Amino acid sequence: MRDAIRQLTNVPRWLPVALMAGLFLLPSSAQAGSYIVAQCSPGVYTGADDAGFTASTTHYTPRADCSPSAPGLQITHTLAGGETGTVQGGFGAWVWTAPAGTYITGGSTFSRLATESGQHGYLAVSPDSGGGLSYENQNDDQGHESGIPAGNWRFLVARLECTQPNEGNRCVGAAKGAHTYVKQVRIQLTDVVSPTISIGGSMFSGAELRGPQTISVSAADQGAGLQSVQVVVNGQGATGDDLSGSCNPLPGNMTSRLSPCPPSFGKTYTLDTAKAPFREGANSISVCAYDYTQTGTPNAACESKEVLVNNLCPGSPVGGGNTITAGFAGNHKGERTLAFRHRALIRGRLRDPAGNPVANAQVCLQGHTDLPGRPFHLIGTATTNEAGGWTFKLRRGPSRSLRVAYRFGAFQTSTDLTLHMRTRVTLHLSRHRTRVHKRIYFSGEIAGPSCALRVVVMRGTVPGSKRRFLVRRAKTDALCHYRAAYAFSPVPRTTRFVFNAVVPEQNGYPYVRGHSVPRYIRVRR
Repeated sequence: MRDAIRQLTNVPRWLPVALMAGLFLLPSSAQAGSYIVAQCSPGVYTGADDAGFTASTTHYTPRADCSPSAPGLQITHTLAGGETGTVQGGFGAWVWTAPAGTYITGGSTFSRLATESGQHGYLAVSPDSGGGLSYENQNDDQGHESGIPAGNWRFLVARLECTQPNEGNRCVGAAKGAHTYVKQVRIQLTDVVSPTISIGGSMFSGAELRGPQTISVSAADQGAGLQSVQVVVNGQGATGDDLSGSCNPLPGNMTSRLSPCPPSFGKTYTLDTAKAPFREGANSISVCAYDYTQTGTPNAACESKEVLVNNLCPGSPVGGGNTITAGFAGNHKGERTLAFRHRALIRGRLRDPAGNPVANAQVCLQGHTDLPGRPFHLIGTATTNEAGGWTFKLRRGPSRSLRVAYRFGAFQTSTDLTLHMRTRVTLHLSRHRTRVHKRIYFSGEIAGPSCALRVVVMRGTVPGSKRRFLVRRAKTDALCHYRAAYAFSPVPRTTRFVFNAVVPEQNGYPYVRGHSVPRYIRVRR
């Protein structure tokens, strides 16, 4: 900093240096929100925490008194016994340095400057490198309010300096009347660097999520500091922290520090994925950290991730369960085939890690029709008895993939079952007596869903014969109905035939092979 302040000695003191605005454009990559810092401002804030004093010689004496009746931050000239003056360029200065990631871009100051024996006071701004700009140098010992020039400045300086030597290269004389006083300082800073953020926790484990999950957030900002952290789920605010109360606020929408807000933040949030704004399936989560601003748009750092939520099984009010077993009544296995008219009964048991039964816990049954791409849905729930046992009785329907589960908080244990159902198919004959060459009609319907354009096969035989013959093939219409015509060939005598309709297994049809009840017809010669 001392080197940057020394560069001001090369700046003409009595005329401001005109610098091209193009040299001080804000970086285009930042959103660049601004804020106002009040220092040594009676009535608002009497501190000057961020003003540092520097001097090239002990001849300059600082004092800070920002009470209403005092001059504020002061620099005077003092010679010890035997000393006659100060070398040209000797100075003392109060300096405000913009924090890394920010620039001084405006503001105002109130000053009173006085000259004596070649000592002059002035106010100036300076960039990181290169010449600075003197913007106030009226050494008339009168109060002046001055605007800080627009630009991208690193330093704001209030300085008393030997600028006009009166004897060789020295300002000879005590110069007790020379001084630089400054107060009512308003520094506008613009933050041009975005925060950094990293996230973790069980929410982003990559697994299917259930119940409460954690989001760990670690954020930092090297400029103004962090003003807020927000967690957004599916476009809605879910949690976060407003840190503006820790940003040294002052009346009039100002702050008292050049770096007003906390430079870092770390916290772990817990969100229940079973509650809004979460939903079943894919969810979008964004975690953002914002730096400090009073005007304009704050810089932000965000991380977004997609997570998969499955809370179909409601959480049990009773914990302690660890393993769940299940099987179909009748064979006690996880797979069974039933006729369409039957309802499947499922039995199981819930145990804790030691193998003991868990009573009064809630277990759930999920399932989906045996069709490609069908998601699981909740079928129902049951409560365990004193032995940890439970039962479900399913409605009639198609083949299904089933899952019995127990969930407590984020923990879930489950077991899968497969139920094969034979399709229901009806068969009607247009008549029950006929002659050869007379046409009859077979008709009926099959069970849904996905029953359109399914193959139905009519087969026939005579009672007592083991030989069956293919009669006709038909396809169902959009309403699951089928119809086919048939005429009998000559028979040697009156014969009774028996027919049934068979629906074979077919891709995309959620049933296994099923057949109708037999139908009879008598055919005369």
